Amino acid sequence: MWKKIHTVVPHLLFLVLSLIIVQPSLSGTKGYFPFLFVVFASEAILLLFRKSPVAVNIGIILYCILIFWEIMTAKIGVKNSMLYPAPENVFSVFLGDHQKILQGVFSSLQLLFIAFIIATVLGVSLGLFVGLSDHLSGIVLPIVRVISPIPPIIYSPYAVALLPTFRVAAIFVVTLTIFWSLFMNMVLSVREIDPKIMNSAKTLNVSKFSMIVDVLIPYSLPGLINSISVSISTSFLVLTAAEMIGGTSGLGWYIKYHSDFANFDKVVFGIFMIGLVVTILNFGVKSLRRVLVPWK
Repeated sequence: MWKKIHTVVPHLLFLVLSLIIVQPSLSGTKGYFPFLFVVFASEAILLLFRKSPVAVNIGIILYCILIFWEIMTAKIGVKNSMLYPAPENVFSVFLGDHQKILQGVFSSLQLLFIAFIIATVLGVSLGLFVGLSDHLSGIVLPIVRVISPIPPIIYSPYAVALLPTFRVAAIFVVTLTIFWSLFMNMVLSVREIDPKIMNSAKTLNVSKFSMIVDVLIPYSLPGLINSISVSISTSFLVLTAAEMIGGTSGLGWYIKYHSDFANFDKVVFGIFMIGLVVTILNFGVKSLRRVLVPWK
């Protein structure tokens, strides 16, 4: 009985929220159609994942937050409406500013993709090289364990000042964010592989190239995917922070630019977009994991 009630609760909250939204709002509140569209899109996604208890719980929490936000800002009102914009005002931003927002998302994702490719190539190749050598591992790993915990965002102001363009600086900082995790995972996977697997491959006279491509990389792949799933969110947040320091485009720049002019409708929408992009990236990594590592 409780399971059935639990499954229905988010949909009831959706109906309550929809009814609240269409009620008359305070003056200064913009049209509710963009907000209502977001709510209906959320309900469609929830219906798609209705069999997942996690999705149901997320739906309950999300609708409760939106109901509280809507009532306190658009219906009752708060003292400082500039700092606490109504959801109608926030989601209406996309109608007038969609070109800048989409350009910002594209700019951020482009930098992230370039940094990801560089970090993956360097992390995997150098990780293999170091992991296969006892001598190198003994020298490099102690140094890496000291350097890698330093948050790459700390390098942002110096990188922006030192490197020729902000684009290069941002790629450098994000590459570092992804690189250390991939490098360490690759080294440890190679170092910890079961000797029986290596001996079996050597018995079959497997070439060094085949040993790497057919044995070491597939063995290390689950750890690498896990590393990517953790670092991809962190790297995007590092990128937006770097954009806030010296960028002229991207979501970080968009938030910083409008916060300087106290345009908090756009600031909150920019924060919402960052959360949406990170969620989509994490979902993409999980889908990639199911394709590349089906045995896990």
